[in-house]
Amino acid sequence: MSSVSVVESKGNGSRDVVDLDRMLRITRETQWSVHQFDWDRPLEGADDLSSRERKELGLMLVFTAGLEYQAAEIFRLCARYVGDSRAKQIYEYFYVDEMRHARSEIAMAKRLGVSWQDMPLLTRLNFRAIRHIWQSQSRFLHEVTASQIVLFEIGLDGLLIPLLKEKVKDSLQDEVFRRIDVDESHHLAMDYWLLDRKGKKSEKADLKFGISDLMELAIVAPLAPLGLWAIARATRHMQAEMFQPERIRIYWDRVKSVPSKAPHAMDYGVFRRGLRGQKVFMNFLRWAAANKKQRGYK
Repeated sequence: MSSVSVVESKGNGSRDVVDLDRMLRITRETQWSVHQFDWDRPLEGADDLSSRERKELGLMLVFTAGLEYQAAEIFRLCARYVGDSRAKQIYEYFYVDEMRHARSEIAMAKRLGVSWQDMPLLTRLNFRAIRHIWQSQSRFLHEVTASQIVLFEIGLDGLLIPLLKEKVKDSLQDEVFRRIDVDESHHLAMDYWLLDRKGKKSEKADLKFGISDLMELAIVAPLAPLGLWAIARATRHMQAEMFQPERIRIYWDRVKSVPSKAPHAMDYGVFRRGLRGQKVFMNFLRWAAANKKQRGYK
């Protein structure tokens, strides 16, 4: 994995947590293409997987691809609203990264015999509804999503991808995930950079919203929990493995460490509120895991 210069702010906090010149150079140099892989190569290391496990792993991959498409839009908004010209270029690369990740995950799912259309209807409808939100390109949308994407990236890096690596020992998949890991390390570094800048008020933060913002959220709000419920139900055995107590603990420890990487993150109210919501979600997962253990998971 390529290393990115991340340093803690010192003194009056005038020093940024990322060297943007170095980040731009590394991001440019580590670009790759979906088309450089032979996706027709037979899948290795999956002989012991049952048909149910193949289906659930494939569904988790296409669902992750759906999330990657949303991450791409978040980075496109970052490129639009960030003040630094170097950061704009970096976020434009990140948009390309996330689109590439999504296409790679769909290709990996196909090798397991799963396509986008195999996802539950409610989940696909949810993603379709979310597409309309990005049309506004509003600053309000940027503020909300840019403050929370770090939690998604840590979850992807700490919960989902490790499980997929454990289940399938395939050389092609391992190489794709290695490249995704490198990209995600860059994304996380810039997540910290932006949170720190927002907390220091070095970047403009404006949470004013209009009627169009409310209307778009009103469309998605009812569908989001239904879409998540549908995919969780369709992949319940893999979900049970992914959300084991030890994995949750490691994930939450990484979330709690965000202020050590972005010293002013907790000064940014939108992130602070999102963190509280994440804590509620983590407590729910712990409760659900304990409940399943008491009942005996089937």
